[in-house]
Formats: sequence, C-alpha cells, structure tokens
Amino acid sequence: MPQYELMYLLGAHVADEEVPKISQNILKFVADFGGSDVKESQLGKKKLAYPIGKTRNGHYVVVNFIMDAKDINQFDAKIRTQDSNIVRYIIINLDEHLERMAKDKVTQSKIVRKGPPAEEAVKVGGVTTAIKKEAPALLEINQEELDKKIEEALAEDLTK
Repeated sequence: MPQYELMYLLGAHVADEEVPKISQNILKFVADFGGSDVKESQLGKKKLAYPIGKTRNGHYVVVNFIMDAKDINQFDAKIRTQDSNIVRYIIINLDEHLERMAKDKVTQSKIVRKGPPAEEAVKVGGVTTAIKKEAPALLEINQEELDKKIEEALAEDLTK
C-alpha cells in the first residue's frame, strides 16, 4: 500500500484549544478509511505568505499514513465536506513523489549548462590554443567622484 502525506492549514479563527480536537477528528477519518502507521506533526501557528480569505495566520499540521489507493479519494471527499475549519489541505502520494524526484535528478544531471566562456580559442599558424579570458578590472572611484556623479544624475532633466 502506498504511503501518503496530508498537510492541512487551520484558519486563524480556530482557537488554540480546538486544534487537538480537530486533529483527533482527522486522525479518526484516517483510521475509518483503513489508514495505518499514522504519524502526526504539529508545526504550529505561522504567518501565511499571502492572505487566504481573511486569514493571515494559520496552524499547520502534517499527517503521514499508509492507506489503500482505492480509499484515498473517499478520504479526500470526507475532509473536503466535513471540516470547515480547514482553510487549505493537500494529500501527496510519497511513493510517486520520491520516484518523480529521482527521475528529475537523473534528467537534470544530463542537462548541459552553458555559462560564460572561460577560455577563448585562438588559431595561430594552424595551431589552436586556448587563452584564458580575464575579468575586466574594477574601476576604483573615490567618494568625491562618486558624489559628483550622483549629483549629475540627480540634476539631469528626464522630462525632455
């Protein structure tokens, strides 16, 4: 049976005392649909990257479990319809995810990445030799020259 990971986000309107009750309810759903080897991690309350609805903070919970693939759609529907406190959730098949990551790693290792040329080939008398390019020298500028250039840029009329 495949291993799954459920991550859900409880909205800020959920009191901290209610989180364990909701968590137990989700664990009960996992057990009802034949889930085994259940591990739960409470990640705590964190600020969201962007507001979802009117929620700016949320309580994150991750549940790892093993469940038969034919029951996962019913489990998904149960979570979607039962608990209005869950703002967002995602269920991932970890076996497929790890397989996909391994394939991506192999594919990425085959990609030839081209960067800036470090050497330049020069042909002299029928013989090709490589000459290393040197980075352009950095200009040294003192504070007075820098202030003068800044003043010139600020004084320039851009409306023309």
